[in-house]
Amino acid sequence: MASLVVLIEDNARLTGSLERGLTEDGFEVVSAHDGGTGLKYLMERRPAAVILDLGLPDIDGIALLRDARQRGLLVPILVLTARDAVESRVEGLEAGADDYLVKPFAYPELLARLRALVRRSQRPPLTLTAFADLTLSSDAQGVFVWGKLVLLSPRERALLELLTANRGEVLGRQQILEDVFGYAFDPGTNLIDVHVAHLRRKLGEASTLVQTVRGLGYRLKRSDEQD
Repeated sequence: MASLVVLIEDNARLTGSLERGLTEDGFEVVSAHDGGTGLKYLMERRPAAVILDLGLPDIDGIALLRDARQRGLLVPILVLTARDAVESRVEGLEAGADDYLVKPFAYPELLARLRALVRRSQRPPLTLTAFADLTLSSDAQGVFVWGKLVLLSPRERALLELLTANRGEVLGRQQILEDVFGYAFDPGTNLIDVHVAHLRRKLGEASTLVQTVRGLGYRLKRSDEQD
């Protein structure tokens, strides 16, 4: 069964090109040319992934992104935009994007990133893993913190799973990029830092478990544990 992708893009020429390419590469595509229709499709269809242009005619893409996340939509979202400043990329990631691609882009790169997003969001989760005040369960879309469910995006969940599976060990940036984001290269953004910040914010008081090891990477460790 083909994975459903909702494409929200107001450029008719680009939309047609992406529809043809993605369909040929095994995806089912539903397109919207404005934010209102796009948000409606997201909530009704619950796709495997979303491709979202930020320059929409009726609503800013960042606002749509925040709205979708606030409504509980956890599917991977790949942002397309002509805004190439680092600040704009970080703004998109902080609003809830899982990845960011600047126009003009090469279709093979978009396809590779999209497949990586879908693959990681659909991989079997851990059956049951507990560490300190956190419990990851296969029947939840987030993590239980002191018994209360906290919803996570697919990337945040994948990041926490990786840290939990390697608890106590320092994970370097390249390993995180490859295992969580599917990149064998550094995309040149604060991708990891933004997702770690999101994860910490959602974990609340348990955020101290996610530790930064300066110059090396991140680890999951209790503060009372010795190095």
